[in-house]
Amino acid sequence: MANYKKWSNAERDFIIENCERMTDTQIAKRMCELSGELITRSMVRQQRRKLKAVKKVGRPKKQKEQLGETG
Repeated sequence: MANYKKWSNAERDFIIENCERMTDTQIAKRMCELSGELITRSMVRQQRRKLKAVKKVGRPKKQKEQLGETG
């Protein structure tokens, strides 16, 4: 039988507060550093969706570098 993570209120708050400015991967990495537990991107994503914490819509646009173009 699988063991599931019991999320603390502080961990839930951290996800809600940071989901708009950090990726799920960045949140997972930071939470691993703070708690010492293994927390994956998938775990953060699932918890974020459960909390109905909405990320910005769409992917960020890539910045194109224009090298030596004259117009």
